[in-house]
Amino acid sequence: MSTTTGRETWIPQQKMARLHDLRRGVAGWDAPSAEPLWACTGCRQCTVYCEHGNEPGTVLMAGRAEAVARGVGHPALADYPDRFRAREARLARKRRDALPRDLLAADALVVFWPGCDAIDKDIAGVAAALDLFGRAGAEHVRVPVDAPVCGGYPLLAAGHTDMFRWHAEKVAAALKGCSQIILNCSACVPTLRSLYPAEGVALGAEVLHLSEFFAQLIDRLPEPANKPAVYYHDPCYLARHAGVMEAPRRALARVAQVREFSWSREDTECCGGAGALPKTMPAVADAMARRRLADIARKGGGTVVTACATCAFMLRRNAPSSVRVDDLPAALARGIAAATE
Repeated sequence: MSTTTGRETWIPQQKMARLHDLRRGVAGWDAPSAEPLWACTGCRQCTVYCEHGNEPGTVLMAGRAEAVARGVGHPALADYPDRFRAREARLARKRRDALPRDLLAADALVVFWPGCDAIDKDIAGVAAALDLFGRAGAEHVRVPVDAPVCGGYPLLAAGHTDMFRWHAEKVAAALKGCSQIILNCSACVPTLRSLYPAEGVALGAEVLHLSEFFAQLIDRLPEPANKPAVYYHDPCYLARHAGVMEAPRRALARVAQVREFSWSREDTECCGGAGALPKTMPAVADAMARRRLADIARKGGGTVVTACATCAFMLRRNAPSSVRVDDLPAALARGIAAATE
């Protein structure tokens, strides 16, 4: 945030200091004073470089919850729980109507949960992932038709912790009996693995990112003779929160030559898509995405592949003409198609 905007009040130390002043009553709980609490995506890049391992993102999310409780939540997130429920209902209908009925199920043991942004903004990518399951000999994987569409992370980022806990319990009830849950949302992975248990919600299933699942089966997929070079963008929540960095590269290497950004793996830079930033500060979120892709544009452009539907959306809509952005399922599908031509 601070690097993109040049605002010193948005560096991690200053944001934490503002929250401390709010907590002590030195600053009043009003929208202007609470603004720095929302200037964070929770990406954890600051934590990687903190010698004390401090977690500003987690603390600032708690500060947001306090702001909402005091009636000074971000104005762009007014009535957010109602808006979240309305979006859930809309996307549940889209999931049911847009995906093949034989791939939808209410009681599958292994489920593919695409995530809300994938359903909303890239339904073709969801279809590509479902086709890959079949090609890799995992025809048993189904999309849970009766489960919520979103894992609930946006509620937490918006400061509605009670609503998040309620939603987590709803997800756990809908997925009860599953043995594996496969996700294509980088924020959903640590949310289901860590944040649900922190709220006392147990899933009783193994939570895998899509790349972790395909990395185990990648040798079953055809390999093209000529592999194009692509750059892999590490989603912050997948790399730094969940520690998933090798699996996407291994899966992608089946169909492409994987190249690296100057800042990658634990040093990856945020695309601006997390922390409710596209809603609270959309211009800053887009500027972060453009900053991320400037590295590739300076090298003459090329194809960027990421393992998160939200990252793919943010990067794609801000990409210069020299840069193409793909989500991992689409990149794998294209490579397999080239291998079978």
